[in-house]
Amino acid sequence: KMERQRTMEGKIAIHQPEHFPYMGFFEKMEEADTFVILDDVQYKKNNWQNRNKFLNKNGVEEFFNVQVEKGSTKKLINEVKVVDGKWREKVVKKLKQNFNIDTSNIYSYNKLIDINMASIVWARKKLNINTPMILSSNLSIETKSTQRLVDICHQVGATEYISGIGGKSYLDENLFECRVSYLKPKCKNYYSIIYN
Repeated sequence: KMERQRTMEGKIAIHQPEHFPYMGFFEKMEEADTFVILDDVQYKKNNWQNRNKFLNKNGVEEFFNVQVEKGSTKKLINEVKVVDGKWREKVVKKLKQNFNIDTSNIYSYNKLIDINMASIVWARKKLNINTPMILSSNLSIETKSTQRLVDICHQVGATEYISGIGGKSYLDENLFECRVSYLKPKCKNYYSIIYN
């Protein structure tokens, strides 16, 4: 009965498709009834869209990156292509050495969005999270910043929008037709899910 009531509430969380995201990403996903992947916004350099980090076997912080094409910052996340080269096998080898996981199928795609979605799906399976996911690009919303989030919530019939704690500094709550809540992650660290 509790489960049925929860689905009727329509809690929505929205997040950019990060690369092997940290646990907080999945905590937010688990809290939501629908999880929207914000794939049609500007790609940003040095963000978590094409890289993440972990502590290696020696306890040293290490990054693992997806090499993207030149000019990616002029594109939307879902348009960014990856470059050919040795980076794929290097990353696969690095993750195999540290975590004994074969990620070669995840890194077999030619678009960043496909690699990231494969990494998110892999993690969801491990965590047994079944929250329905939709891509914001399928909603055809043209607005920007807070208004874009408001419009997504409206279109999917949200009764509550679950924001990350950082949203407090930039969200204009008055624009929302639904309740806005802020989720403070309980995770122990900000390393990639692959480490945790």
